[in-house]
Amino acid sequence: MRFEQEKSEIIYMKSFLTVFLVFLCASASAAEQARPAGIEGSVSLSREAPVNLSVDGDKITLDYGKVNFSRVTISPNAENIGNNVTIKLRESSQPDPLPSTGPEKIGVRFLEQLITLRKGGQVVELPASDKRLMPASVGGVMPFRYIDIYGWKGVFSEKFIKVESARSSKYKRQGMTHFSGNQTAEELNRILELANHTIEATSFGGVFVDGDRERLPYEADAYINMLGWFANVNDVSVPRRTFEFLVDHPSWPTEWQAHMIFMAWSDYLQTGDTKFLRKHYDWLKIVSLAGAISDTGMVDVTKISDELKKTLRVTYPLGDIVDWPPNQRDGHEMLPNNTVTNAFVYKGFTLMADIARALGKEADREKFTDLAGRLKAVMDAKVKGSNGLYVDGIGSTHTSAHSLFIPLAFGMIDKDERKNVLSELTKKVAKYDGGFPSSVFTAQYLLEALFESGQDELALSLMLNNTQRGWKNMLNKYDATMTHEAWDVGFKDNEDWTHPWGAAPANIIPRFILGVRPVAAGWRSWDIKPSKVLKFSAQSAIPTPHGLIKVSYDYPGRKIVFSVPKGTVATLYSGESSRRYKPGNHEVIWDVQ
Repeated sequence: MRFEQEKSEIIYMKSFLTVFLVFLCASASAAEQARPAGIEGSVSLSREAPVNLSVDGDKITLDYGKVNFSRVTISPNAENIGNNVTIKLRESSQPDPLPSTGPEKIGVRFLEQLITLRKGGQVVELPASDKRLMPASVGGVMPFRYIDIYGWKGVFSEKFIKVESARSSKYKRQGMTHFSGNQTAEELNRILELANHTIEATSFGGVFVDGDRERLPYEADAYINMLGWFANVNDVSVPRRTFEFLVDHPSWPTEWQAHMIFMAWSDYLQTGDTKFLRKHYDWLKIVSLAGAISDTGMVDVTKISDELKKTLRVTYPLGDIVDWPPNQRDGHEMLPNNTVTNAFVYKGFTLMADIARALGKEADREKFTDLAGRLKAVMDAKVKGSNGLYVDGIGSTHTSAHSLFIPLAFGMIDKDERKNVLSELTKKVAKYDGGFPSSVFTAQYLLEALFESGQDELALSLMLNNTQRGWKNMLNKYDATMTHEAWDVGFKDNEDWTHPWGAAPANIIPRFILGVRPVAAGWRSWDIKPSKVLKFSAQSAIPTPHGLIKVSYDYPGRKIVFSVPKGTVATLYSGESSRRYKPGNHEVIWDVQ
């Protein structure tokens, strides 16, 4: 993901004396991070065809259209056996390695090798690090889009080179969304394809990974990946394999612990299966951090006991993250009683109450409901001003964008205070010229907060913004085909360009713009509630355990045609009215607002 641990972070504690605590943001580099065996999933290979082959003097270039994690085999003709050629595999359209923007080498891949061609198929040797997660039968794979070959004798044909991309064998795409009718529709298609291809291509190891540099599961990354996976694939084995790896090998951020609860609940909403919840229930109680509430009434990362840390199995110093990289935090003050951290804990408590109810554990449901209520009461008393805005933590006078939208996304803002919170959030967006005031990771929660609050127009404008802080920057500036680790290389010097934590549109678009979302576990009951910004047509298919939900939004004809799979019931919201629909095919008037 991003935690190379090159830097220490100073946590400032405000009191009558200036006290500071320095803790190591324990994010090991790819070389340092342990990789226990057993998380590899089954992998399949697919042959890729170039979309363009060009010759420029001694240089042959093949463009495969998209970045994939692939291996290369060269089978020369008789004229080239024994010939020396130079081969370059590159992720970027630039002919040479991208320059670093800071002290660390950029994570955008580039490989150059001099090869003596032999008779028969010859696999291009990749660095040993490219074999991580991969079965021996497959070997190393590297993310690239372009191949340059120098020194080939005679006429070159694509038949002389084989590029095979790796995918999880469980990736069988069923989900689909396509917009039509205006420029906004086309821009959303580009962003959605960027996100969906990221979900597909980064399944190369059979588990959810944070990206190429580390190739490891992380909780927050895995959660966003999981939501996008469910929008595309009717499979739970890959999310569950990832989850169970993280049970044994959790990462260090305090907030990441709650993401295990988020993942477990999302699994239940998708599948309706209580067995998986029950299997991991005791572990979920631990990562809820109910045992980490300090004498302030909030979770204070500096006061979490060694005993609890040991129980949590975290192998690096536990620490708050808020957002990453640090320059994406909108100046958030990193205080021990951190508002963002505790908002994640609050949401974890509310979901634990829901999980306990699903498992018939009434005493636990009451306990977690009470914990959530008490934590909110303490936060309202200690980190909320009279203006209804949370500051960044106990002792802070600053309110970051994150202290606004994370509590908003998690239902912590009282109804009479939402207007002011949304007003301040709008100002934060304006401060960044209409771009995201956060990283590509926390864009997930900012968009959820806005859509849930009825601010669909602002959410859409963020998704389509033309600043350096948006998906269109990746597409237009870098010709991206997978989401990047940061909005721009200027924000993170060692970023990689294969990061599914940036793929929020894969789940945000079907859930909030199309408005197709499960209400009851296993999709037994679900909603169609199209956003008010959907002023163009769309075709969509959403995979569920009961089969595909197919929805057609005909904007010119002002009608919605949809199928309700057997075993489910749908509620369609149109304008101010709603109506339930039984299994079958339906056509209704679309009351576009």
